[in-house]
Amino acid sequence: MTGSCRCSNGLTAVLAAVLMSLLPLQAMAQRKAWVLPGEEETFRVFSVAGGTTFARDTYLSASRYNGWAVGFENDSWSGSTPEKRFSYVRNYSSLFFSPLTNRLKGGSTLEAGGSDYLSFMYPAVSCSACDLLIGPAVMFEGVVLYNEQNSNNPVNFSGYMGAGLCVDNTFRFSLFRYPMALQATLYVPIAGIGFAPDYDQPYYYMYKYGGFDKALHFITPFNNPAVMQQVALILPCRGNLIRLGYSFDYSGNHLGGHSRNIGTGLFSIGCVYRFQSKKWDI
Repeated sequence: MTGSCRCSNGLTAVLAAVLMSLLPLQAMAQRKAWVLPGEEETFRVFSVAGGTTFARDTYLSASRYNGWAVGFENDSWSGSTPEKRFSYVRNYSSLFFSPLTNRLKGGSTLEAGGSDYLSFMYPAVSCSACDLLIGPAVMFEGVVLYNEQNSNNPVNFSGYMGAGLCVDNTFRFSLFRYPMALQATLYVPIAGIGFAPDYDQPYYYMYKYGGFDKALHFITPFNNPAVMQQVALILPCRGNLIRLGYSFDYSGNHLGGHSRNIGTGLFSIGCVYRFQSKKWDI
């Protein structure tokens, strides 16, 4: 009887030791899993990116340029106060640079661009496995092309500023006992103002004699189809969260008497940082 009690007590001690060793690991894993930010909290991702880009221009004749691209991305999620209608604010911005060439030896082009998308998100679906955020967005995007074919007016700037829709979906799962998250984001502009001057409108004359109104156009998905979509995987790495992503940004406009199509695909890697706003007692 005594041996049985000792055996039972020993087994209980072993099980307790095992549970005590596993619980901290489980708690640590839960802390590493991606969750939406709380009130006055911000999750920010700084990423370096590289990929490819293309531009199709119809100056003189339709020409397509291809090249590689490098850039930076800054992505953030911020939690709002509970009484506000939109619980989260999402902000995505990017900068990239790309040298482009024409495979038919039709010259080369240097491209530089940037974008900033600010969205106000409402949690349509929120559970332990996924989060679906949807809401209106304000979008800005601009691209500068330096085209060697046009010696009179080589610099061409086009872009838009408008309102649209953002959909952000996050799936949480575990792989080999490591918590991970898969994100998919879509930005679509619906209406706004686009800037796209014709090639016979030099910027100097536009500045000196006016005529900026001829370069401004009301944009819709019909004359300025644009979309930015992003897929990213978030996984823990030595106490931090690493974000591996791919974003594709496309804008095609038929403004200013010409057609322009520009698309950029960037692979990115970055680290997730957490910021907490301080509240001051007055």
